[in-house]
Amino acid sequence: MSLVMIILLLFLNIPVYIFLFRVFFVDNDDYNESIRHTFTPNIISLFRGEYWKDRMNTARLQFFILICGGIVVLEYLVLHKIIDIFR
Repeated sequence: MSLVMIILLLFLNIPVYIFLFRVFFVDNDDYNESIRHTFTPNIISLFRGEYWKDRMNTARLQFFILICGGIVVLEYLVLHKIIDIFR
């Protein structure tokens, strides 16, 4: 039951993910740059002169993923409590 609820919440939250995507990233190129910086080692970014840009893009992507996951977890906990009340 809980796995079905989590999968359902993941799909129902797609509009929320899109809204958060627009808040965190200007466009798809900005998102792709954040992905590139996340997988580029910091020492390489340091030699390219992009160290702080790398750190900011990595943090931005991590916060985006953390908030999207946190929303699903909070909704699951609330729904689980509501289901327990009605049992």
